[in-house]
Amino acid sequence: MAALAACIAAALYFWFDPLGAGERTSEPPAVKPAYYDTTPVRGRLKTALMTEGTPCGTCHDSMDPPAVDPSKRGTFHSQIVLRHGANVRCFNCHNSGKRDFFSGFGGEPIPYSRVETLCAKCHGPHYRDWQQGAHGRRNGYWNTAMGERKTQVCIVCHDPHWPVFKPLRAAPAPRTLRVTASAEEH
Repeated sequence: MAALAACIAAALYFWFDPLGAGERTSEPPAVKPAYYDTTPVRGRLKTALMTEGTPCGTCHDSMDPPAVDPSKRGTFHSQIVLRHGANVRCFNCHNSGKRDFFSGFGGEPIPYSRVETLCAKCHGPHYRDWQQGAHGRRNGYWNTAMGERKTQVCIVCHDPHWPVFKPLRAAPAPRTLRVTASAEEH
C-alpha cells in the first residue's frame, strides 16, 4: 500500500512540475530525408537479365559459352567487377545455355523473377532468415488490409557481383531524453 501511495505521489509531483524545470528542451536536429527514404539501396531493379535495355539472350542464345572470362571480352562486360568471395566463375550463377536465366545446381534455369533461389544455393542461412523476415527489407504495410506488403529480393540491396555492403552513414540517434536548459548549460 505504501508503494502504491509513493508511486501516486511521484506521478503527481512530475505532473504538476512544482520546480518548473520541465518541457524546456532544445529542438532536435533535422533528420535528412535520405534517412527515411524507402527507395531500395540499389534503386529500382530491372525486370530481366539485360544490358543496356537488351535481354542477354538476344545475342547470347545463338553463341557458345566463351572460353575466357566474359569481363575481359567486349564492352558489355568490361564494367563488371566480380568480388563475390570464392565465386569467380560467371556460370556458377548465369545459365550457360539460356542467358536470360540464372543457373541452379544441376544447370536448371532459374528465372530472374526468382533470383532469391539462386542466392539460396550458397547462402542458405540468409535465405532462411529472409523467408522468416529477419534478413532483408520489407516495404509497404504490415497490416495488409491497409495496403500491399512487398518483400524485397537480395539484389535490391546487394550487388550480385560484389555483394558486400558498402559502408553507409548511420542516421542520428533519436533524442528521447528530456534535456532541460539548465542541464545544457553545464
